[in-house]
Amino acid sequence: MHLALQVINPPYSYQDMDTAIKLAQAAVEKGHKVSIFLFADSVLAVNTKVKPIKMDRNIADMLRGLAEKGVDIHICGLCFEYRGLNIEDAVPGSMLSGVPELASLLAHCDRFVSFAV
Repeated sequence: MHLALQVINPPYSYQDMDTAIKLAQAAVEKGHKVSIFLFADSVLAVNTKVKPIKMDRNIADMLRGLAEKGVDIHICGLCFEYRGLNIEDAVPGSMLSGVPELASLLAHCDRFVSFAV
């Protein structure tokens, strides 16, 4: 099964990113293919320059771990540029993407979950 997850909200403001990461981890452990599409403010999640306080989770590190396990991490390129981010600072294994790739994910995945307010 191919599970596609779309996240829209900022990574450290809501629990959406945490839920998507946990769902992705569980699906990968069961042997499923997983793709994550980061849109709007959620693109901030791949920024490796973010330094969370010691008590908080490091979402970029969590995404790096997923990428190492074969999860495709798509970053909306326009959203990424708009927020002044550089691909050199993004989680290794993540890729700039766009709405056509999101449409392809929708057309070819078995399940699609969108996290948005």
